[in-house]
Amino acid sequence: MATIYEKLKAYSDSDYYGFHMPGHKRKMHMSWDANPYTVDITEIEGFDDLHHAEGILKEAQERAARIYHADETHFLVNGSTVGILSAIAGVTNKGDQILVARNCHKSVYHAIYMNELNPVYLYPRFDSELQLNIEISAEDVRRALNRYPQIRAVMIVSPTYDGIVSDVAE
Repeated sequence: MATIYEKLKAYSDSDYYGFHMPGHKRKMHMSWDANPYTVDITEIEGFDDLHHAEGILKEAQERAARIYHADETHFLVNGSTVGILSAIAGVTNKGDQILVARNCHKSVYHAIYMNELNPVYLYPRFDSELQLNIEISAEDVRRALNRYPQIRAVMIVSPTYDGIVSDVAE
């Protein structure tokens, strides 16, 4: 089977005019680089569905899993928010405690609310020279886990909105 790119490229080169979302209708003049708009489609006949991949997307996800040495890989719908919501929901139960970096992605707070979790917050250090919150230290995580042994998950978004990277492996 062709790759996703090959199939989308063939679709964009065709004379087919789609009456589906997204609304830009493959109009080339909407971008300095036309390529993203020529291949931006929704779930239409002949393609697959991210919500229930069975064809070309399923194959692409299986290839990605092999590349990343993962048991499974699923492409996100709606960007990082859905990935964060599903990751937190996948490892916690209603009422669990979760250790959360206070400078996390805003979707983490949504996940806490939706799953009725009890957050324990970790505050990043502040660099007065940079006037910026910096990384969450591994030692602060260890201390919090020792202090709150019932914590079910740790959520540190790295890099942050400001590009700060924490040593999440540590």
